[in-house]
Amino acid sequence: MGSKLIINQLKLAYSPLSNRDFALLKDDTDIQANLINSNLYAICQRPELYFSNLNYYSEDGMIDLEIRQENNPNILRVLVPLFQECFNIDPSKYVLISAGAHNPKSNLGEMPMNYVAGFKIYEGEDEKTLGKFIVWFTPEKLLQNIWNGGIIADIEGNIRNFTKYQVLYVGKATDQRVWQRLSGHDALQNILSLEEPIVFGSLPTHEIAILFFAFKENTHIQSFGAKSGSKEFVDLMMGYSLPSQKSIFLDAEKALINAMLPKYNKELFKSYPKSKDGLYSNSYDYIRYTFTDPISLIYSLGEIRGGLNAFGGDKIIIEQNKTMKLIKAD
Repeated sequence: MGSKLIINQLKLAYSPLSNRDFALLKDDTDIQANLINSNLYAICQRPELYFSNLNYYSEDGMIDLEIRQENNPNILRVLVPLFQECFNIDPSKYVLISAGAHNPKSNLGEMPMNYVAGFKIYEGEDEKTLGKFIVWFTPEKLLQNIWNGGIIADIEGNIRNFTKYQVLYVGKATDQRVWQRLSGHDALQNILSLEEPIVFGSLPTHEIAILFFAFKENTHIQSFGAKSGSKEFVDLMMGYSLPSQKSIFLDAEKALINAMLPKYNKELFKSYPKSKDGLYSNSYDYIRYTFTDPISLIYSLGEIRGGLNAFGGDKIIIEQNKTMKLIKAD
């Protein structure tokens, strides 16, 4: 007898975005280019993150800052050198920083700046005139770029203390782009209307975050028994017997909803792994889903942790097309 396995690694297609940031950025072509392969998303809630003690030291070309979060005693201290390849800043130019905030306790007029929701970096011809736009960061965007290796930075503290997300809804966008799917989204509007803020005084549009997922890998493994024919082998090599990305995304959505039972999902797929449009008809002996980013998805009975090692984190496993279980990583 042969066996058939598929191992699926999910990654963030972009940094988590607050509902407010998503509403402002969803039509941005760069954002859409990053989300083009994202067909799965989670609507979550977490206390707001912000930058504190943000300083730019022009003599060293360094941004020194802290990342903090409401109701979180932990602090991340981050030192970012600006003259690195990913920024492509002309060292002969001035570096200017424009910051934004929605906390009344913020101070943006002089450094160090506190309660900063996000900031933009520009090149300037002088110390006051904004010139060429370079990059923008929220705390979550900066962290995701650091752990993905896109930015070189020194960081002190545990990133995982700031990447915990309470899952309220899991959805798919397999028949339209994810930014189109989320425009006028009923569940998202209900969440914004009905959920109380975690932190008194915060607005839900700042606390609600959207996580966009794509597949990092879909690894198909198949062994053949003595009675297997050459056609099975040829079909595998040519990809004829492999499921579509859409089918895998549809199956992943069902697995996550069945595992976490999010509050705002009406259909909980209680008969999963049975389904008409997932992977059930492919008769896998083993299906695995895991997340490769250092995030934690919190739900009523526990959490699913990602990125604990090179292969991902906690695993949702489906065996023999019958049983599903969550295996905690060491």
